[in-house]
Amino acid sequence: MMKVLLLGEFSGMHQNLARGLREHGVDVTVASDGDLWKNYPRDIDLSRNTDKHRNYFLAKVLKALPKLSGYDVVQLNCPKFLCATPNFNSTIFSYLKRVNSNIFLGAHGMDANYINYDLSGKLKYSVFHTPAMQDDPNIRTLKNIVNDNSEIALNKRVATHAKGIIASGVGYYLSYKDKYPNKITFIPLAIDTEQHPYVSTLQKDTKKIKFFLGMMKGRVVQKGTDVIYRVLKDLQQKYPNDVELTVVESVPFSEYQKLLNSSHVLCDQLYSYEPGLNGLIAQSKGLIVASGVDEEIYRLIGETENKPIIDLNVDERFMMEVFERLLDNKAKLKELSLKNRAYVVKHHDSRVVAKRYLDFWAQQI
Repeated sequence: MMKVLLLGEFSGMHQNLARGLREHGVDVTVASDGDLWKNYPRDIDLSRNTDKHRNYFLAKVLKALPKLSGYDVVQLNCPKFLCATPNFNSTIFSYLKRVNSNIFLGAHGMDANYINYDLSGKLKYSVFHTPAMQDDPNIRTLKNIVNDNSEIALNKRVATHAKGIIASGVGYYLSYKDKYPNKITFIPLAIDTEQHPYVSTLQKDTKKIKFFLGMMKGRVVQKGTDVIYRVLKDLQQKYPNDVELTVVESVPFSEYQKLLNSSHVLCDQLYSYEPGLNGLIAQSKGLIVASGVDEEIYRLIGETENKPIIDLNVDERFMMEVFERLLDNKAKLKELSLKNRAYVVKHHDSRVVAKRYLDFWAQQI
């Protein structure tokens, strides 16, 4: 039986991938910090308690090392897979190379390679070049990563030694494609579509369309949800009999799910080539998803016919027109709802994504 270690976590992607791999008969271990406060389940806990001395975390990692050896494949979620300094990550990476057969790198977030590529102006959609984001402290912190030699060295070392690099987003894929053309591939995020079944209440005669917007505290401007919110408020005021708007910020996940389940349209994010994980979950439930999206995601994912995501990468005036077209075509929204579900089942179901990982690992090994 093939043994795989998924090391690190990003919005539950390794948890979901593990489910799919186990369906294919793979012996999977997930080791992570649970993605910090999100606290996703894992087999080996590598979380760091910031209230305790750093030696406590060091001891925890050292104790876990024997459990991180002897795997056919180690899949890292990013170059800095531990919540620690780049130098410490590099030391643990050296150990992983010695005691495991093959290491693969994930490109799922803003690592040094991605940030450097993005700042060069090569991406069509970028929070770094959005005027409203220039004074945001999170953006300033991320920009400074390209001035940190230890971050750059770690990213380069892991990418160079990895047997392959798997990107889950268009921007992440493009940032690695030129430097590592023989290593990079695109495989979309995995979600458990059975865990998120179709629940949409849309019908051909539905009168009032329920829009849902989740606002992540501290990342409202970065995600563009401030812009979406303004347009949705105007839409609600203009069409009070046709629009119901639910806006949530930092609510417990169970409450978030309940409110989401009773909605028809999820508005996800701007400045992006594709929806995030929340958008995929909503699609699985049969919600219509409106988000930043680009034709490039359909090309990479291999979809030529069913392109159900509503594009919001437009200015506010055109965004209003996009929403008004939905209201003008209420009778067709049920069909669009079903297309959203079909799209996610075809491309993002954990078993489908796991098979693509297995095929790529085999190809690169």
